[in-house]
Amino acid sequence: MGDAEKQFGEPVHIDNNIPRDTVFYYSRERRLSRASPAVQEINDGVPIKASLSKTLFATRGHKLLFLAILFAFITFGLGSLFSGRGNSLKLGGNTLALTIIPVEGTLLLGIVKDAPKSGELYTGAVDIAVSPIIPKPKEGEEREVPPVFSHRIFLNPVESETYRLTLPFEGSDFFAILKTDTEYKTLRLRARSSK
Repeated sequence: MGDAEKQFGEPVHIDNNIPRDTVFYYSRERRLSRASPAVQEINDGVPIKASLSKTLFATRGHKLLFLAILFAFITFGLGSLFSGRGNSLKLGGNTLALTIIPVEGTLLLGIVKDAPKSGELYTGAVDIAVSPIIPKPKEGEEREVPPVFSHRIFLNPVESETYRLTLPFEGSDFFAILKTDTEYKTLRLRARSSK
């Protein structure tokens, strides 16, 4: 006997010639019967129909990512609605932001000009016409001709400048037309609420 046999006892001999059936103590069918319907569909070979809602809301991480994207879009939409960026236009390379603000019973048209960083900008006269939007007349009524306020401003070769014009009429919804020698732009404006 060798040293290993003394230490571990006598060697065990297994007879491989005895026919035995394999005994499964936990069958695959029993395991799958307890699985979720999605796992059962995968093992049955039934193709899973992918849908957008299952993909978006499959995990908690996907739900949080979807909510973060939705929150970003809502924030951007509300920010652009209340920031006044919707009331700006490009004219001769300059960005002109127009706002109508009620001040002590009169309406002020504010124009803020910002020059482009490239330095290529229009300088000179800009004709401005502002008119309130009058609602459509009812049947049988005559259409009212809206009043028009016109003024001319001169854009200077500076980075930023502000103009304030008093409008001689009331209202809350207006059309503004701005014209240079080569360009013609229109913009619809709403008067801001007084605070």
